[in-house]
Amino acid sequence: MASTRLHIGRRALLGAAAAALVPFAHAQGFPSRTVTIVVPFGPGNAYDQMARYLADRLREELGQPVIIEARQGALGGVAASYVARAQPDGHTLLFGANSTHAANVHLFKKIPYDPVADFAPITTLATIPQVLVVSPSLGVNNLQELVALARKEPGKLNYGSSSATGRVASEAFRQMAGIDAVHVPYKTSAQAITDLVGGQLHFLVTDAGLGVTQWRGGKVKALGVSSAQRVPAIADLPTMAEAGLPGYEFTAWLALFAPARTPAPVVSRLSETVNKVVRSPGMQEYLAKMYALPFPGSPESLKALVDKDSARWGQLIKAAGIEPE
Repeated sequence: MASTRLHIGRRALLGAAAAALVPFAHAQGFPSRTVTIVVPFGPGNAYDQMARYLADRLREELGQPVIIEARQGALGGVAASYVARAQPDGHTLLFGANSTHAANVHLFKKIPYDPVADFAPITTLATIPQVLVVSPSLGVNNLQELVALARKEPGKLNYGSSSATGRVASEAFRQMAGIDAVHVPYKTSAQAITDLVGGQLHFLVTDAGLGVTQWRGGKVKALGVSSAQRVPAIADLPTMAEAGLPGYEFTAWLALFAPARTPAPVVSRLSETVNKVVRSPGMQEYLAKMYALPFPGSPESLKALVDKDSARWGQLIKAAGIEPE
């Protein structure tokens, strides 16, 4: 009897030891194939370009192909729900943002994923200021002229958005400026900027990378940047507060997420590798060209950010008067 108990105990001990080695084995064998980064945003904007730059650098670090897969729709909800249901092994990741993980839960009555329960946070990547741009055909040269025109002709101007950040930032601007304008939703920022250049759209709040490029090219007029301070690379562009809207501030952030239940050692390796890339001089130089700032972090700091910003964006969306769809 004692021998039998000893044999059973030895098997249990060996089983526990083997189980403890499973996560380690996952990390040692990761990645074993192509890593896919799912991007919720359309091609041509700063988010998509940053994702592709990151994928190129990770390919070098991980020794496996890293590809970008675009899944647009529902302000990032389509991509987020897809990754939430992917195999939790680190080979399918979400290039997420404040829209997918802080705003959408307040913008929709129901979303097909849980921003917290369905994901394993990896790390933050970058922060991106927004810019307010207008169509040259509108005939305004600064923020105060835009506000004056909108007040003179209530309901006649329209504005676009293709992300939660753009929608909330635009609505907050409209509320704080006391103007009445019509919202036009777009699937991608590229579509919105095309209509803005063509004069079909009157004003737009979009990421600095896209907006400033069009402004420098003479295709649109930029009236202000959404950050609290001026962006060094575009120091000649005033903040929205300086331009005549005190207290206005919006900055988007980007981050990487894996499906929930992804082994902790895999998440840890991804976080360390991604942060190595984010902190590299090459990535920092690239971000500066996109008018963005590096924002390295950790799984723990990203989780805390999601919790904090979900509450913050909920307040902003309510204050902006946006009803959940």
